[in-house]
Amino acid sequence: MITLINHQGLKVSKGIQLQTPSPSIGLAYIGAYLKKHGFDYTAIDACGLAMEKIRSYEHMKDVYIQGISTKEVLERIPDETQIVGFTCLFSCCWPLVFEMAGAVRRRFPGALIVLGGEHGTALPEYSLRTNFIDVIVKGEGEETFLELVQKVEAGEDWSETQGIAYRENGRFRETSARKRVTDIDKFPLPDWDAWCLEEYIAHEQVTGVNLGRAMPILGSRGCPYACTFCSNENMWTRRYLMRDPKMLVDEMELFRDKYKVSGFTFMDLTFTVNQKKMKSFAYELTERKLGITYQLPAGTRCEAFDEELAFALAESGLKNFAFAPESGSEEILQAIRKQINIKDFLEAVRLVLKTDMVVGCYMVIGFPEDTRKTLTESLRLIRRLALMGLHDITVSQFTPYPGSDYFVALEKEGRIKVDIRSMSAIISFFSSTNESYSRVISSRELYFWMTWMYLNFYVLSFLRRPWRVLKNFFIFFTKGGIENARYMRLFADLFIRRTKWRKWNVLPEYQHTKGDPTKRDADMFDPFSLPVAEADHARETKKAAS
Repeated sequence: MITLINHQGLKVSKGIQLQTPSPSIGLAYIGAYLKKHGFDYTAIDACGLAMEKIRSYEHMKDVYIQGISTKEVLERIPDETQIVGFTCLFSCCWPLVFEMAGAVRRRFPGALIVLGGEHGTALPEYSLRTNFIDVIVKGEGEETFLELVQKVEAGEDWSETQGIAYRENGRFRETSARKRVTDIDKFPLPDWDAWCLEEYIAHEQVTGVNLGRAMPILGSRGCPYACTFCSNENMWTRRYLMRDPKMLVDEMELFRDKYKVSGFTFMDLTFTVNQKKMKSFAYELTERKLGITYQLPAGTRCEAFDEELAFALAESGLKNFAFAPESGSEEILQAIRKQINIKDFLEAVRLVLKTDMVVGCYMVIGFPEDTRKTLTESLRLIRRLALMGLHDITVSQFTPYPGSDYFVALEKEGRIKVDIRSMSAIISFFSSTNESYSRVISSRELYFWMTWMYLNFYVLSFLRRPWRVLKNFFIFFTKGGIENARYMRLFADLFIRRTKWRKWNVLPEYQHTKGDPTKRDADMFDPFSLPVAEADHARETKKAAS
């Protein structure tokens, strides 16, 4: 018996959230692949099962937990479960997975506990040595997890399965990497029926802006670039694969009718790489006249854009996306290996602004090489974009993601301590308390630069085009909260959604009382104080039980 668990969500009560708790498209794909090969499973969506259950998180200031408790998760796991699978896409959610995995180990000492996703792939040894996880599935997960399941079900040795990491007699073991699947169209469509998709849709909790009833979709896998701040290469290698455009539109049509959605949010790392396939996708979608919209919330590359593609995407229903130059400084662009030309980027912006698409831009400040000079260059670019008519800007503070080149370098320098507290700090990218990794700029000054950049962009934008802002607010209040721009998303978070969260906060104190183990449930523990030795002991207990 297999149980797959999506952890609870994290919500920030201040600042701007790094990630939105969303339905796990990774687990939906894993589940579909299991079913295709004859394996049933139990799905537990800890966030989606109780989205109006919000409680304060004792270990993280100004942060809420969304969803059912760990105890309630345990109660939903069938007694006959042999394999429990978790995913952890963002390291800020690691403490939640950490706690649940430990609780599962205590309740099910003989079960094989498996972790997949970016976090485990980036930090396999750390994740195994500090927790109750038995196996890490590294990288693309469908075939590796299926092989694990098949071997466990057959009673065979799984230790040589490609693409995994595990501990053996207290030592870290890692098998050879599994090759990427090149025919990604062979994978079945995500098994959304097993998860709480409708709850996320109804609560407007899908990544990106709210454009009505929308659901996640994946059009490609991987990214061909190797930016120093990104962990993509560690997870996916540098091979980029896009799905067949016709099959992708087939999925959109099917799910539009099945789940009554009017829009889709692409969860791709970068969607606009293969210009030929992108145009085919846009023309196919336009020809079918499905009456749907879509958005690309992740940073979009500018190299593939020409005028034909820009207008084709707009006509096909693309409503909102953002370019990601990251910096206006050539020095920083070289340091982060961004491989873009500012002149070409500005030309791409000029082209897309001819359409009716809402276009934003992602900027990152506070890289180790950043100085006042490089930040001034980024500020100049931001001002220029505002005058050109760009709709949105997102300025975030650099955070070293586990698995990225920057993370490895900063860890070697002793500037990062790999522990659960450092993982939990990666939750908000607009806060005066965030650590600065720049060698010459303090956290306080970096916060000033972020604020100043936002003010420059939006004041200039409003002065040049005041009607645009007024129009967006009019649409928001007259069309059921439709967010035409990212600043409308922030407005809705600050003044509407967070008010609801405070009302839903039925448990002001987290269900476990910090520092007093006598007040904890028998299967619970404090993930921020659990010693490694206890994890080692649990491993031996499991071995003895089996």
